[in-house]
Amino acid sequence: MTRSLITASRYLRALLAAALTVAAVTCAGVTLAKTQPPAEIVKERQQELKKLGAALKLIRDELRGGAPEPTKIRAAASDITRAASAIDSWFPTGTGPDAGVKTDAKAEIWTDAAGFAAARETFVREANRWAQLGSNGDVTSWSEAATSLGQSCKGCHDKFRVKRE
Repeated sequence: MTRSLITASRYLRALLAAALTVAAVTCAGVTLAKTQPPAEIVKERQQELKKLGAALKLIRDELRGGAPEPTKIRAAASDITRAASAIDSWFPTGTGPDAGVKTDAKAEIWTDAAGFAAARETFVREANRWAQLGSNGDVTSWSEAATSLGQSCKGCHDKFRVKRE
């Protein structure tokens, strides 16, 4: 009985040590993100959004061409779903227009966080739908889903991005 208690005690200590390590690593990541200058965060955000735009453009160009290449479509779909799942981390507090950094992000991203979250979730849903359709090879369904995906982008841009002239 004593031996099993010692083994259980060691197991619990090892489990606690692992949990504390995970917590420390997580907190360190959060601290690093908060200490990164807003200009760097905005620059990274802009780079990621450009990659997203390139993937969307590739899809549009493939669908407009005579014979879209499924391999290119699938790669772009993968890039889009990756971006969709990460987009909420691209807009931390303090990286908006009030940060003194050039950005097309409107203050509404932070002042209407629920609205931004809803727009983002629509994009995530459409990106996931696109990725599922992207694997079936049906050009008609790709075109329909691309239209919905584009509308989900536009929905966010219309409210949360400065219009370019």
